[in-house]
Amino acid sequence: MNKVEILAPAGSMESLVAAMNKGADAVYLGGNKFSARAYASNFDNDNMIKAVDYVHSYGAKVYVTLNTILKENEIEEAVRYVGFLYEIGVDAIILQDLGLFKRIKEDYPDFEIHASTQMTIHNGEGALFFKERGFHRIVLSRELSVDEVKYISKDLGIETEIFVHGALCISYSGQCLMSSMIGGRSGNRGRCAQPCRMEYTLKGNTSGERKAYLLSPKDTCTIEDMKDIIDSGTYSLKIEGRMKRPEYVAGVVENYKNAVEKELYNTEYNVSKGKRELLQLFNRGGFSKAYLHKNVGMDMMSFKHPRNTGVPLGKIEKNGEIVLKEDIALGDGFRFMESGYSINKIITNGKEVKEAKRGERVKIFPIAYKVGDEIFKSLDRKLFDSLEDSIKPYNRKISLKANVTFKVAEPLRISIEYNDKNYEFLGEVVEKAEKRPLEKDRVIDSLCKSGESAFKIDEINFEAFEDGFIRVSDLNNLRRDALEGVQKSITKSFRRKRPKKLDKIDNIKSNDISLDIIYQCITREQLDTLIEEGVKDIIVDVFNRDKDAINVKDLIEVSQNKQLNIYLKVPNIIKSEFNNVINIIEKVKEYIKGIVTVNVGIIRNYQDEMMIIGDYKLNIINSEALKFYQNEIDIPTLSLELNRKEIKNMLKGNRGNVQGIIYGKTELMISEYCPIGSTFGEKSSCKDCNLACTRDEFTLIDRMNEKFRVMTDIFCRSYILNPYPLNLIEEKDDLKNLGINSFRVEFRDENSNEVKKVLRMIRGEEKVNTNTYTKGHYRRGIE
Repeated sequence: MNKVEILAPAGSMESLVAAMNKGADAVYLGGNKFSARAYASNFDNDNMIKAVDYVHSYGAKVYVTLNTILKENEIEEAVRYVGFLYEIGVDAIILQDLGLFKRIKEDYPDFEIHASTQMTIHNGEGALFFKERGFHRIVLSRELSVDEVKYISKDLGIETEIFVHGALCISYSGQCLMSSMIGGRSGNRGRCAQPCRMEYTLKGNTSGERKAYLLSPKDTCTIEDMKDIIDSGTYSLKIEGRMKRPEYVAGVVENYKNAVEKELYNTEYNVSKGKRELLQLFNRGGFSKAYLHKNVGMDMMSFKHPRNTGVPLGKIEKNGEIVLKEDIALGDGFRFMESGYSINKIITNGKEVKEAKRGERVKIFPIAYKVGDEIFKSLDRKLFDSLEDSIKPYNRKISLKANVTFKVAEPLRISIEYNDKNYEFLGEVVEKAEKRPLEKDRVIDSLCKSGESAFKIDEINFEAFEDGFIRVSDLNNLRRDALEGVQKSITKSFRRKRPKKLDKIDNIKSNDISLDIIYQCITREQLDTLIEEGVKDIIVDVFNRDKDAINVKDLIEVSQNKQLNIYLKVPNIIKSEFNNVINIIEKVKEYIKGIVTVNVGIIRNYQDEMMIIGDYKLNIINSEALKFYQNEIDIPTLSLELNRKEIKNMLKGNRGNVQGIIYGKTELMISEYCPIGSTFGEKSSCKDCNLACTRDEFTLIDRMNEKFRVMTDIFCRSYILNPYPLNLIEEKDDLKNLGINSFRVEFRDENSNEVKKVLRMIRGEEKVNTNTYTKGHYRRGIE
């Protein structure tokens, strides 16, 4: 039978307690730094020790998130922090930064490491790549279907973790630069400003426009799909919500625990009732199953409202009454539009009542609404009150059986067997009874009392019992000592000593590549212009869906020009179409000099066969991560989230190839969801798409009137581009002095004249107009 782990979020000690009380098998939490939920309460060092001991006392596991990318000046501090976590017995680290991964494997080789969803691992080859390099568990991208999870987990035998409930990013995690580029708050650093929760207008040149929360997905809920999920072979079911209330954590953990046990052990659990409870705890216009069954259209989106909507109560009728769709009671919360209130009076049939049932006609106070308003129940007070006990420390007890020896003139002896280990504790000497001996039931009552411990003695076997006397306070003290002793022995067993440091050797792929500037294009017009202008090194993207997109035939045709060096841009995201992409690479392999990608599955396939340039969404912002990739590929490209000073610091002493982007519209998001298809193509699934993206050009417009071009590829994925092209052409010589020895220019939606303009700037024939472009993070950097 499958072992299935319920993994709960712990943004605070209260949430951690709630998770343990409801039977979570593990929790994930963050320290004060390097966590992808920088705005959660998180845990300082003292509370981290308490949290680890608390969880271990329940036989559960603690995973600490260090899942942000790290700057050069943070690596050493992060490694020291890992040492602290190692010593106190943390079970595993969840991380994104491969520089930190490299250092942990060098300094703490037996520390279990989980690959964060921020690493965008979404195909079998990518999962194998990281497993082979030492990751114990892969937290898969949220975008995978059940069949894709099953292939990686069962067929490839990789321990995986998937998100089963909670908020969903519309962009692939680890591939989103929108918050970073708009306001400097990097999602890769745990500081996302959530631009996806804002209102946008999607406008086509000829297709009209629509305004809504076009990038705001509903929360995921898979409670009805537990059989399929368990059958997929995934090991850990992760609940999102480190920013949520402890009651939310308690309610969600309890429901998923019950749903799993129903499938594994055929226990009783009402899935429909559970889902209603989950909706009441938090939802954004209902739930979706995300990508579990490959539904990537409008059904998964919350177009009308980006925050918690509650559950529908009904519409206000002419007399101000409402026919209830849900039970209500005094103290419940209700809302309409953006306003929220607490119910302070309920009237039905002219009488004031404390509660009312579904189907009843009532009037709700305060009357802050008008006829026709749709009212939602935003808080169920009874539900939250029922979950309050779960926040009390040690509310759930682990039963212990004790053998007791109660003999006159001997110390009271308690022996407890737990987890195949025997614990023995001695109390005060049992005295001869001067008057009345202590009754056996009184001894049992004292020893079976509950206290501030995860354990409780609830069964006692007397190996010997003689008439004697001992003070009740001494009984209580022995009970406390025994329970604390068992608990401390367990938590102490997880402590570790730091291993001796080994000499490290950095392997860097040696090659004699000389590639000054290389140009990337997606349209035939761009390609023809580059060739006309005498450009020799060109990257072509044959996977785009632009009306004038380059195809494989075009690539083969232009490669006949022996003066050209053609490279193939391979998509960052490749899921079920992996073999199709491989077939395309194989078809053009003899015509190209190499490939450009961040897809580690493709890297694994071709790193020993052809030249590979890693794209900027490898998220390399420190020298250790750079060394990791310099050992794997020929030319890694630096992250666009670096500023000049950081580039300078990380490239000191660098011995390998490094590429930098000096021009291009930064790719802010990559998504399985397509706003064009959902808005103009009536796309509830890929099968329903009418390919509206091929007949018009579309732009997302935000509340500041900034215009973001939306493009798509042949696999129906959407790409949102920065409104202003990055332009570091004037900084090229400076970047070269800093240690970058290769540069890339990316063309996306530029026409021939715009391509020529950029080339003139590179040749020094035209000055850069700074009002038209951005230097990105080159001067400012990220938080």
